[in-house]
Amino acid sequence: MYKPFRALLLISGLALGAQQGQAQQLSNSPYSRFGVGDMAHGTSSIRSAAMGQIGVASGSGALINDQNPALLFYNSSVTFEAAVAAELKRLSDKNNSQIDGTANLGSLALALPLSRRWTASIGLRPYSRVNYASVSSSPVKGAENTVTSFSEYNGSGGLNEVYFANGVRIATGLTAGVSGSYLFGTIDRQESTVLVDREDSTSALQKTLIRTSSRYSGLMFKGGLHYRKKVSDKANLAFGATYTGKAHIETDRQVAQERRFLDESVISSLVTDSLEGYTTLPQMLQVGVAYDNNKNWSLGADYTQTKGSDFRGFSLNKGEGRQEMGDGYRVGVGTEFTPDAGSVSSYFRRVTYRFGGYYGNSEIKAISQGSNAVTAHDLKDMAVTWGFSLPLGRGVRPPDYTQALLNTSFTVGQMQAKNTGLKEQYFRVNVGVTFNNKWFIKRKFD
Repeated sequence: MYKPFRALLLISGLALGAQQGQAQQLSNSPYSRFGVGDMAHGTSSIRSAAMGQIGVASGSGALINDQNPALLFYNSSVTFEAAVAAELKRLSDKNNSQIDGTANLGSLALALPLSRRWTASIGLRPYSRVNYASVSSSPVKGAENTVTSFSEYNGSGGLNEVYFANGVRIATGLTAGVSGSYLFGTIDRQESTVLVDREDSTSALQKTLIRTSSRYSGLMFKGGLHYRKKVSDKANLAFGATYTGKAHIETDRQVAQERRFLDESVISSLVTDSLEGYTTLPQMLQVGVAYDNNKNWSLGADYTQTKGSDFRGFSLNKGEGRQEMGDGYRVGVGTEFTPDAGSVSSYFRRVTYRFGGYYGNSEIKAISQGSNAVTAHDLKDMAVTWGFSLPLGRGVRPPDYTQALLNTSFTVGQMQAKNTGLKEQYFRVNVGVTFNNKWFIKRKFD
């Protein structure tokens, strides 16, 4: 096997261990207070992220498709991918704004053809992320002129997903796939209150804090279909669909009540609740259509519907619990083009160029500024995307049968709900490498 390919597999194994201890966060998002946080689309498949989040009907022989398991059939080579994700975000309202950002491991995936009709894949990627911090203040009833209550809300953590997927060819042009995922992770939330009496300067300020730590683990399943039909000598039309079922994942929740000084030193702590129960994650439906010239160009469009109203927060019984999300959708379009993959005279003609965009309504409900109550504001999410695949090394040629690609994607978008006064503007960058290698090839000698 190609030596760099083996080295990268070793590095990925170390990264898998490190990833388990990391929170899947990008940047501060007040909307991640709800459910199990922001769904982490756009931080896994770089190809999909560069093409407006599409991929249900758009197959690729060089890159792993993590949206529709039925499209794994088109990965006829052993394919390994690793990526990192970074985000710069600007939060603003009518009076203030802040800019922050960070980076994390984006995804790891390995696709392995097991026969001419069957390809399997295993990978690790983020499922959701929680990272928020907000403060509100209000006068205390009965002492409005002297005492002010400051409330602070913080959250961190998220869920990771380890998946095992399979794609098989059923008939000419028709493929099917299934994916099983193990979700795991921890989400910590804190709510604290500080009372400030402007007429009392002798007492040390303290805050009362309720800390909730929830550990999640459970299984989730997805099925997919794909059909590709030749409609002319230079054109193919494809259709794809996936369905992700509702998942009841086990949740261990511990609630503690604490008193702390403002320097975070603990005065007293008491565990008030420690229970085992369930959290219900919503079902999701995706459909897509794609058109290609069977050579170097393709165009696709996807529609995704997330049944967020199925979500139920922690409860002792399956399917119960608080409903705090709504139904969401996303429409995406994208295209990719490689001028001449076999060009010898021009490197840039071997580069694959991708462009796209998406528009949708998040399943996370927006909140009005200064309010903790969930309201019916629609949270719109829209962006433009682009990216490239840059060939590395010597390309595909004997005797190593190895091809390497440097993949990039860029996203500029915003999330905003009318009447909330809050806007998120984000810039996301994904960078990763892909190795394609022909295993189990019998060598021939003259």
